[in-house]
Amino acid sequence: MNRFFDSDIRKLNTLYNRVQFSFLFLYGRFGTGKTSLIREFCRDKATLFFSAQETVAESHLDAFYRQTARTLNPGKLPPSFESWEQAFSFVSDYSFSRRLVLVLDEFQNLDRNCPEFMDAFTDAVQSSFQHGKIFLIAASSSVGYAGALMEEPIREPFDAITARAFLDVLPFSACRPLLSGRSAKEQLFLYGVTGGFPGCLTRIQPKLSAQQNVLDLFFRADSPFLMAPPDALHRELREISTYNFLLEIIASGSGKLTDIAQSASIGTNKCAKYLGVLISLGLLRKEFPAAGESLKKVRYQFVDHMTRFWYRFVGPNLSDILFGRGAQVFEQYVAPELDDYLLPVFETVCAEYLERLAGSGQTPFVYRHTGAWWTGGTKREPFVRIPLVAADEEHTVLGICHSAAAPAGKELLDLLLAPLEPFGDKKRYCCIFSTSGFTEELRAEARAAGNVWLTDLEDICG
Repeated sequence: MNRFFDSDIRKLNTLYNRVQFSFLFLYGRFGTGKTSLIREFCRDKATLFFSAQETVAESHLDAFYRQTARTLNPGKLPPSFESWEQAFSFVSDYSFSRRLVLVLDEFQNLDRNCPEFMDAFTDAVQSSFQHGKIFLIAASSSVGYAGALMEEPIREPFDAITARAFLDVLPFSACRPLLSGRSAKEQLFLYGVTGGFPGCLTRIQPKLSAQQNVLDLFFRADSPFLMAPPDALHRELREISTYNFLLEIIASGSGKLTDIAQSASIGTNKCAKYLGVLISLGLLRKEFPAAGESLKKVRYQFVDHMTRFWYRFVGPNLSDILFGRGAQVFEQYVAPELDDYLLPVFETVCAEYLERLAGSGQTPFVYRHTGAWWTGGTKREPFVRIPLVAADEEHTVLGICHSAAAPAGKELLDLLLAPLEPFGDKKRYCCIFSTSGFTEELRAEARAAGNVWLTDLEDICG
């Protein structure tokens, strides 16, 4: 597991080796490997790890005392902690003679449910912790809580944070070590289902087929991720029915606010507020066209593919899965739509690939980011979308992805070479990516054009 976090652990060790009070705030959605990173970092270090549960305030202090007694095994531990002030005073005294990592995991449960804790914690951070050798880690799996916490003005004691770190889902290139030995299409499939979540990726069994792994992860009554997305949403919100419905609508392919609101039978303003909450929780993001007029063309997209997979295939078929029909659900409803589902996954992988090429100087001009561009979608103007766009003042790369059983054909190149208003005066380079190869006609056209790259999935995985 630590191979995912080598660079993060090096950074944390640099901070740890300063041997003075340090305050790290670490956050990331459930499944991004937050606890695994902490466990790897704390290996061979004196550590007091306390994970706060969702319970009444009185239980937190008793649980912290029990964890202190088990972990530090001190000789002068009092019979109990009568207050959080006493608890933090004890920990501070303990750290005077040795470096101590104090981890307060699921910190939002302490902040939200225990006012006495926050008063004592603020005093400790501003006073007694400053004089010891504590390396303090406050960790949270609530992205919404973390985002609100960092809004200006930052309240005490979080203005004393030394460093903050956000754990995101992993890119395809970082996931491939766990997918090695499989075909390129299987790697894409498993990445598209697990979404780059380390907690999901590490459950993949190398000896099982890709399909069997997915069935075990999501399509059995006892699957570990059968209820993961709604459970995570429940930890953030009290009432999730409307949010679940909106996520299911977006997973089915709707991205425009008006279309989402119409499908949900709610007003656009109210719908936008719901979507704003989902953005603040790290589940959705706004996507704007990479060129031209953009503000009126926003589309809503999932941040990760695992959540999109769940709301497209698992949630709508939950009754059958719980009744033991998961395999039939996969064959009838998932398998026939896999090419369509995997196309956005493939676009994500290709965007990452183009950015890696640019970062290593293998592109005709320098760019840092690729985005999508689209126009039309009305009765008078057909919808056109180019999923991969990178540009500077004089050049542009336009890329398109093909995920289907048949090879990619010449019509994709015709689209990229067509007159497109935002790119008409720039030198154009065209990229076509395919999961199933290219027709000979397209290969001949690409050779003749000279500014066209054809890249298949095997090239990316190679």
